[in-house]
This record gives sequence, structure tokens and C-alpha cells, in this order.
Amino acid sequence: MDTSNLNRRQFLATTAAVTGSLALPGLTGSASASDPPATQPASFDFIHLTDMHVTTRRKGDVGYRACVESVLGMKHKPAFALMGGDLAFDGLYTPKDKYIEQVRLYKEISDGLGMPYYNCMGNHDVLGWSGRRKVETTDPDFGKQYIMDALQWDKPYYSFDHGGWHFAVLDCIHPTNEDHGTGYEPRIGDEQLEWLAYDLGSAGDRPKVVMTHIAAFCNRAQTKGDPSIPGMPPGVILKDTYQLQKVLERHSVKACLQGHTHRPEEYRWRGVWYITSPAVSGAWWAGDFTGAGPGYTIFHCAADGELTWDMHQYAWEAQLEPEDDGERRRNVATQAKKDEQARLLALEQAGR
Repeated sequence: MDTSNLNRRQFLATTAAVTGSLALPGLTGSASASDPPATQPASFDFIHLTDMHVTTRRKGDVGYRACVESVLGMKHKPAFALMGGDLAFDGLYTPKDKYIEQVRLYKEISDGLGMPYYNCMGNHDVLGWSGRRKVETTDPDFGKQYIMDALQWDKPYYSFDHGGWHFAVLDCIHPTNEDHGTGYEPRIGDEQLEWLAYDLGSAGDRPKVVMTHIAAFCNRAQTKGDPSIPGMPPGVILKDTYQLQKVLERHSVKACLQGHTHRPEEYRWRGVWYITSPAVSGAWWAGDFTGAGPGYTIFHCAADGELTWDMHQYAWEAQLEPEDDGERRRNVATQAKKDEQARLLALEQAGR
């Protein structure tokens, strides 16, 4: 990636880094987070909520309210929330009126957090970029604009500062030209990578955290023990993950927060933690057959610049619809694996 063509004046004109009274392009909620950047890192907590897939189907809206109640019950209140994308259940495949209602519910329930929250674009947040779309390509709300307008979200990628730490939120959902019209692919893109490099550079020695919806790292093949799965499964890994890695490494980014796969993972490479949080919705409110039940990650930022975290699950029982036969079978299979593990553990601990 060549960053030589972007001078400081151009960077300052285009970046969304927050200083002083600048607006926060991805901030939603009534609370203000426009504090001037601290000169030294402070101690505070924040949370990463991702893949909410808010919908009335399977009582997903009730489930998301349970998630918010769990956050409100935390002993130490987080300073803010990073929302990792797939906020609505779906803009790709569902009718527009249902999508609009899902976006409304997402905002209404998220506002109940009582703290600033910063939105990231997920593939299911985009209206109609799919061959299974339920809207016309000529619809004025086609694409990303509807959810951005509804959430008062000015720019799809941006950055902000809090407590002497620097945070960058990326947009990895890019349009493609398909036979059916507009589709999408997961990548950051040269223009945004160039912006990110200068944005992180402007943050100097502040500890840095970056968030993307689709992962830069995912060990899907290894965790399944399946050599037939490609190392970069289409739609699961960023196409330009290598280029992103180089930027993150060069600027000593503490962590890259990820979502999309509904599979909690932690992976460290060349000094950067790649952390995929559990999905707030678990397996789209149908259980935990993707790898974990509904949950989120709590991050602890220390004054010495260290970052630690805890993945947290909250109580929620899947509410399946009558037609969810496949989900029922997967839940049965998941429970059978758990039962077998428990049986073997009991035998092995007894020494037999």
C-alpha cells in the first residue's frame, strides 16, 4: 500500500478522528463522548457487542434486551460499547419493512445501555446487496444509507479517542458487480487502509484498538480438523487481511476486534491480538451450535497501556419457531457432544 500520495492536509481533511468538539460519526445514544483526548492512558472498561441480529423472530428483541440488562448489571459500568456489526437481523434477504423495524428495535434497545455506543457496518446491515434481495436496486434506501441515517451515523469508518486510548472502526463491506446486480465482498480497500495508516500515525504513542466486522483471522479449518476447508474461506476472512495486518503491526495496535462468525476466538500474531467475541445472538437466537451461546466481551484498559478481557455469556434460552427443524437438529447434536464430553471426563477422572 502506498501512503506517500496522502499528505497531512489531505489526511486532516478526511479523517474522522475525534478531538475536542468534532462530531462522532458512528456514535449513537444520548450520552456524550466528546471528551478531549487525555495525554496519558487512563483505566476504564468498555464492551464489545457484535452480531446482535435484532429481530422479533425467535424473540430476538427480547433476547437483546436480556443482553442489555446483563450489561446494566455489571459491577463496574463500562465507559462505552463497540458494536461490531450485524446490528439488524438482516437487510440482505428480508423485506424492507421488516428490516426497518429491526433497525428501529436495535436503536431503541441499545439506547437503554445509557452509554455511548459506536456502530460498525456488518454485511446484514446493508439493504439489498444480495441475489436474494427483497427490494429493488432502484430503491432510494438501497445499500448502507438507510441504517446510517436511522442511527445518525455519518461515516462508515472513523476513529475516536477515550481516556488516552485511540479506537478505529472499519467498514469491511464493499460492493461488487454480480449477474444479479450489487453484491458485497469482505475487504478494507486501499483508500481505507491508507486512511487507517495515517489515522493510527496521528495517534502517536496512545494505545490503539481497531474493530472490523468480518475477521482478519479465523481458525475455522483448524477448529473443525478439516483439511478441505480453505485457510481463507470466502466471505469469512477479509480479502486484504495481509495488507491490514501490516498496518496494525506497524502501529503497534493492541487488538483487532472481530465478529461475523459467531465463534469466539483469540489469536495473537506479531504482537496484535485478534479477538472474535461471542455473538450476542448466539446462533441467530436459535442456540449455541456455532461455538458458544449468546455473549459479549468485556475489555479492561489499564493506565499502563495494557489490555485484558473476559468473555461473558448471559442467560438466554433459545426460542425456536415451528419451522426451525434444522436448528433443532443442530441443537440436539450440540447437546450430544456436550454429554459425551461429560461422560468421558467422568470416566477419566475416576481413573478407568
